[in-house]
Amino acid sequence: MNRKRSLHSRTGAGARGFSLVELAVGLAVLGAIGLAVWKFLPVSRQIAEGDPVVRDLRHAQAAVEGYALRRHRLPCPDTDGDGREDCAAGALGRLPWRDLGLEGKTGRLAYGVYRAAPNDLAQAAARFTPLLPPPHASAKVNGLDLCVALRAAAAAPSGLTAGGVPAAYAVADPGPNGAFDGPNAAGFELPGRPVAPDYDDRVAAAGLAELSGRLQCPTRLGEAQAAARAAYAAYDLDRDAQQFQDFRDFAYQVRQTDTKLAAAKLGLATADMADAIGTSASAISIAANSVGVGAGVVVAAVGGIGAAAAALAAATASTVMAAIAEAKAQAQAQGAAEFRTQTAAALAQAANAAIDADTKGLTP
Repeated sequence: MNRKRSLHSRTGAGARGFSLVELAVGLAVLGAIGLAVWKFLPVSRQIAEGDPVVRDLRHAQAAVEGYALRRHRLPCPDTDGDGREDCAAGALGRLPWRDLGLEGKTGRLAYGVYRAAPNDLAQAAARFTPLLPPPHASAKVNGLDLCVALRAAAAAPSGLTAGGVPAAYAVADPGPNGAFDGPNAAGFELPGRPVAPDYDDRVAAAGLAELSGRLQCPTRLGEAQAAARAAYAAYDLDRDAQQFQDFRDFAYQVRQTDTKLAAAKLGLATADMADAIGTSASAISIAANSVGVGAGVVVAAVGGIGAAAAALAAATASTVMAAIAEAKAQAQAQGAAEFRTQTAAALAQAANAAIDADTKGLTP
């Protein structure tokens, strides 16, 4: 009985709710959590949205590389602060944000580009000349020429560097203090250097080989070179086919001449046969009507017929063989002509493919 009453009393006390002390502790915990959330909310928003300086540098890089795809060169620096390129002024300056279409930006970002001759990446020039079959020739200035300049510069770099490493281009933000620190005052530091009390700049750069890979230069150059070699191989095959066709045409002409000669010989043999027959008839008539003409004359005339008949048979056989040879030569000449038609079509297709690959350049 006492245990039931004790249990009832405890249950009733619990049903009345929390004490003031418990409520105070709970509110204090909630306040601490809210304060922490409020304190770290800007940080979480920055993490979610990305560092604005890093984001601006990435946008600048995308704009520079997009410009290279459109104009087949890297942009020149802005040296007079108007946001436009100044290609006669050197390799270092500010980012030409107006020419890059970065409206709303300012000249805050420093910019440098590799401009060492003869591989000036800010100058569009004909550097890629694939060997195409005549009469075709490569005269297009496009992204492939920039790729060749990047490859040559990477093989013997002597221009822009970022932290001592050769670079195709570099972009730098001065950081919160608005002034470029350390190497960025007259060049570029290596990207990724940690922020320190004496250094708050941010740098983004692309190496020579790195930019070549981003632009897919190895793939596109390989495709263009392969297409050009395939076109020249088709050209060589077509030249061989032309020579083979010329040979077969000549052989056909020879066989036609042989047929004409055989026909002429057949005509002569036929005439000889007619003459022999006439001579034989005359000899027989004379022998029958003349005194003193012996049988020898008739035998000789008949022998002449036999010789003429043999010559006529030989001429007829030669004419038949010549006609057969002519028909065979004609078929061979037609086959060579058909093969030449095929090689000419293959050459035209391969040449067009090579020209398209050269004209396309780095265009997607």
